[in-house]
Amino acid sequence: MSDHLLNIPSPCKGVCRIDEPSQLCEGCMRTIDEITRWSRMDSDQKLSVLTACIERQQIPNKAGNSDKSANIADGVPGSASDG
Repeated sequence: MSDHLLNIPSPCKGVCRIDEPSQLCEGCMRTIDEITRWSRMDSDQKLSVLTACIERQQIPNKAGNSDKSANIADGVPGSASDG
């Protein structure tokens, strides 16, 4: 896919806390590396990260998996921040 065809917004939810054991953001389920590289990723890389985030949500006892946590698939990606 080409970057000019897809404008994929950040999945950031504005929670922005890294869970120590999992090293994942409690809001978006991304790693620190994925968060910092997001703006430089192409569309395929972003889609890969989004897929990984959704898969991470399905694993019990990972960051952000409480009943209060909003599901990435149900949320509005990019509404909280650009990163």
